[in-house]
Amino acid sequence: MKKQVLHILFIFFSGISYAQQDTIHAPIEVIHADNMILHEAYPDLKLLTGHVQLKHKDAILISDKVLLDLKKNFAEAIGNVVLNQGDTLTLRADVVRYDGNLDFALALGNVFLKDPTMQLSTDTLYYDKARKLAYYETGGEIRDTINLIESKIGKYYTDQNKYEFINQVKIINPDYTIYSAHLDYQTDVQTSGFFGPTEIRSGGDLIYAEKGFYDSRNQTGWFKENAYVEDKKGRWMAGDSIHFTQKDSVYTVTGNVRMVDSTRQVTVWAGFARQWKKQDSIELHQDPVVINYDERDTVLFNAQNIYLKQIDTFRIVYAYPQVRFFDGKMSGKADSLYRNEKKQWIELYKNPVLWNEDSQITGDTILIRTVENNRADSLIIPSNVFIIQKDSSGFNQIKGRKLKGKFKDGKLREIQITGNAQTIYFIRDDDGKLVGIDQSVCSEIKIELNEKGEAEKIYLVEKPEGTTYPPSQYPPDKRKLEGFLWRGDEKIKNKNDILNGREIIPEKPDRKKIISEEKQIEPPKLPVRLIKGL
Repeated sequence: MKKQVLHILFIFFSGISYAQQDTIHAPIEVIHADNMILHEAYPDLKLLTGHVQLKHKDAILISDKVLLDLKKNFAEAIGNVVLNQGDTLTLRADVVRYDGNLDFALALGNVFLKDPTMQLSTDTLYYDKARKLAYYETGGEIRDTINLIESKIGKYYTDQNKYEFINQVKIINPDYTIYSAHLDYQTDVQTSGFFGPTEIRSGGDLIYAEKGFYDSRNQTGWFKENAYVEDKKGRWMAGDSIHFTQKDSVYTVTGNVRMVDSTRQVTVWAGFARQWKKQDSIELHQDPVVINYDERDTVLFNAQNIYLKQIDTFRIVYAYPQVRFFDGKMSGKADSLYRNEKKQWIELYKNPVLWNEDSQITGDTILIRTVENNRADSLIIPSNVFIIQKDSSGFNQIKGRKLKGKFKDGKLREIQITGNAQTIYFIRDDDGKLVGIDQSVCSEIKIELNEKGEAEKIYLVEKPEGTTYPPSQYPPDKRKLEGFLWRGDEKIKNKNDILNGREIIPEKPDRKKIISEEKQIEPPKLPVRLIKGL
């Protein structure tokens, strides 16, 4: 009786090899199977069951059941499939379709790939042994000793320990989470390279960039192309390049640095900035500008180096050298500036000068007391006071040992000078005609200024001595008091003298959608199973 199917049972089957007859490729070899089933209609097909082991080059395939096509050098393994390559790479799946001619495997269902550095899980995995490339296109998850990584598309280069992830990329770490459109990940050293819109969220901070690098082990990163950092309060900092050290929460920003802190109403421009988040402090270099603004005033200052440090609810500012500032009503210069918000004083050192409207005020040190919203309240110059105001016929001058002044609405309105006070003042009538030049000496001078900063009333106190000269009789050698130095050509006339073309409120870089063009890989066409249900 002719049978449709011939069953051959091997109780202990091992060491048998089936060589291909029509190919020069290395054949798939059978190492062991408990059973083998043959079908007379398909002489080139073998169905192996029970502890099946196949070998192809350096790969070992283990499964519950294998359909082996000797002619096509092709095997389809079903149930508890394990594919081992060398001593390092292990692939597990429900089904593996393996082409010996192409050195290519297709793994289906509960796919699990493991090497010493990581573990990959997905539902469908293509493994091109010849190119040393494994990839998926329907979503996958990778775990290493530090991170959990998810993506829609993933490529793993087995000889480089390198992954390339595209679209819906997510790295979950105890200290941060990364979202990216395109990310390369080196599993052996746990470093990431970004190519496309990427976000890193850590401790309430958001880092955005479209190109960069992150080292998971050392917790350091480098970002560029529309890069910026933003905290949960909406404060942000941007620049051409940002370097980040997570352990110390330090950001180093270079090139076109912009910062906006709307909670403190502060904007910053610089060429270089370094921020310590834990200490809430920052250093600025390369022509930095700090702008304080509110609904009434805008105050700008810059220097070669500026340091800002927050202590409790108060900020300390230190700037040097070549300090300049402008607030619309007053401007000034000095070698260095120190400000302690708690003490409410701005201190200017080494050749300081103030310009209040048309008046130039100098001294060895200048102190400005501020009140709410950083508005100037009072002025103190402890020594070597000199005030100069240009007149069409010369210079009004006041000189003395100490000065105290009072501001109103940001303008200097009252001045008191004590200690060997001296004056030269050009007197004009109501029509502005020069009628005399007064030169006086006394112990104390009090001056009331009008809205334009002009002396409206002058009081000479305690034994004033002086002379009023007719304009034609004023001695030329007495037109300037000792120590006279006019610095009008240094005056900061407007905000543009400090900004150099920069905007008052810079714009934050646009944040693009985290999506990348999907580049599908065209896998090779594998043989179709000829016998279904065998």
